[in-house]
Amino acid sequence: MSIRVVLADDQTVVREGLRSMLSLMDGLEVVGVAASAEEALDLVTQLDPDVLLTDLRMPGIGGLEGIRRVRERGERPGIVALTTYDDDRVIREAVGAGALGFLNKDADPQTIATALRTVSGGRSLLDAKAMRALLAGPSTSTPDPPGSPTAFPDGLTAREVEVLRLVAQGLSNAQIARSLVVSMSTVKTHVNHLLAKTGCIGRAALVTYAYRQNLTDE
Repeated sequence: MSIRVVLADDQTVVREGLRSMLSLMDGLEVVGVAASAEEALDLVTQLDPDVLLTDLRMPGIGGLEGIRRVRERGERPGIVALTTYDDDRVIREAVGAGALGFLNKDADPQTIATALRTVSGGRSLLDAKAMRALLAGPSTSTPDPPGSPTAFPDGLTAREVEVLRLVAQGLSNAQIARSLVVSMSTVKTHVNHLLAKTGCIGRAALVTYAYRQNLTDE
């Protein structure tokens, strides 16, 4: 089954170039094309795609606000932000808004295709620059006071930290369920608790949180 993609970019040359490129790749199907974030929102609602590939700098509400609204509506697509705007703050805002991946427009076609396949499965994909920008950002978590009975930040349980470490490794919910020998619904519950307790929006933000709180196995 093909991965269904909606593209959003206000530049016709870029938009049509991406559509042509992706149409030549096995397993990817462009089902909608938008010239603005507003159009992209409508297409996501109408078409229920697996992935939204969106530029960040567009007229109107813009790509960042578009990502936020997709997530606020509870829409399911994995989101990849694609832009030439090489700024650490924008990278952090895109991931904070709910993007699972961030790629520069100079990324080669295979890299873009890999990103779409990865986020379609609910996993995060950030290039090296994006990860450096996220790790360099200001921390939003308050450390536990001395003598605190919990060993983990933000009231996380040992099991939630175990799930967080697997999320940081790029595992999907299904893979985590197999690894921990639990049901998918149990994993989803843990992930939802992680999002609520940490204030993160999306799995990419959880990955960043795990690294910045030194909760990975690395």
